[in-house]
Amino acid sequence: MPFPLPSFDPLPVWIAAAALAALFAHAALAKWADLALFEQQLSVYGVPASTVPALARLLPPLELSTALLLVAGPWRPLGAGLAAALLLLYAGAMGYHRWRGQVLDCGCGGEPLPVSWALVLRNLGLAALAGLAASGLGARPMAGVDMAVVVAATALAALLYAAMNQLLRHRAGGRGLRSLFGSSSS
Repeated sequence: MPFPLPSFDPLPVWIAAAALAALFAHAALAKWADLALFEQQLSVYGVPASTVPALARLLPPLELSTALLLVAGPWRPLGAGLAAALLLLYAGAMGYHRWRGQVLDCGCGGEPLPVSWALVLRNLGLAALAGLAASGLGARPMAGVDMAVVVAATALAALLYAAMNQLLRHRAGGRGLRSLFGSSSS
């Protein structure tokens, strides 16, 4: 290795790795569930038509492999590197189309979510989280309670991620936060 990775306590490193693994596994499975829709989303991004079918079939297994590598002990840094690369690629593609003023679905998997600067920032933040997931582990061994914390933190991260996406969907629909909590002007 050309330079040593910084070492951190293993708990936050494994939380970051597990949260990203859950995200990539969900994204891969959602894309696999509707490959035709994913092909349409790739086409809208301007992917050459001749490569769309191959790319639509390549990205889900790549995302699932990334998820598996993130939780596979010694392969975690490689998985984190793949996660960061994919997240930066996706952020770049979304940012490019957002900068051009195009409104399109992010293609993230799941319900439609229009591309926004918030999604670009989200992916950049997740890429930074992948940096933590790639870090070396401190000398402290993980205990059973640590693994329980990783599981709970991953579940919480998944809920927060889903809540953020739902808020962005409401915002894109012109409803904003007031529609979620009631209007104060009634």
